Amino acid sequence: MNTATKYSGAFASLTALVFLSACGGGSNDRPATTTPVAAASEFAFDSTPTDSPLFTRVDRTGAPAVGTALLSRATNVTITGVGGSILNPAIPTNAFNDQRDQLNRGDPVNDARDFASVFVAGPQPNSLKNIHFKIAGELRTLGLTPCSTEPTGGAVTNADVNVDGCVAQAAPVILPDVITYDFAAPEGFPNGRTYDDPVVDRILAAALLKLTPTGAAPAPHGLNALLGVINTWNGPAGVACPAPCRSTGDETGTVLPTTFPYLRPVLP
Repeated sequence: MNTATKYSGAFASLTALVFLSACGGGSNDRPATTTPVAAASEFAFDSTPTDSPLFTRVDRTGAPAVGTALLSRATNVTITGVGGSILNPAIPTNAFNDQRDQLNRGDPVNDARDFASVFVAGPQPNSLKNIHFKIAGELRTLGLTPCSTEPTGGAVTNADVNVDGCVAQAAPVILPDVITYDFAAPEGFPNGRTYDDPVVDRILAAALLKLTPTGAAPAPHGLNALLGVINTWNGPAGVACPAPCRSTGDETGTVLPTTFPYLRPVLP
């Protein structure tokens, strides 16, 4: 029975009781009246408006590790905002002026405007261009195909590295830094996020490897190509995580419970 039906039934019973009392056979005795007592609420909700200055954003978890991987923690490497002032300046609850905390304090609706170019080619040593400049050769040595390209003869500086392909496939996942969900598509990161999704490994694959086909040639890698680099995969040794790899298990190999609250046993 839904809430509306329950209340409708209650009001109907109360109305019938009132009419029956009014037609009490001519008796002068009046029924005793009682003051109804409101039922205690099962939940207590904070009614503070979401845009209240009492709330401040101090961290993000939409696409975890993006700020750690592509932005600097050094306080001498910051992002300039409109008018030359520091972007998303320090606040009492998040008093650090570095790129990562500037991202954390920012509004996701402004992510593409404020951080896209910094992610790709900012002054920090771990910008996407610099990462590819440093490790693209090692990726090829491992038999992997990076999503970046270099001129014939190799890159002399990180400015020679073209990461347009990486940006095209990674940007929809990390900008804006929020979780999105399409009810018509299979669940699992980047479409929503289940408890054991290998989120970090998939973000790494999108930022580092070529995942899109070239003409008639198939894509050299899938989104699960780096599974096990960071996230745990407890499948058979040497067997890749099957798409869409919705559950990789945890370090103990314990399967995730299928009922709420989805908590595994306490670790010994």
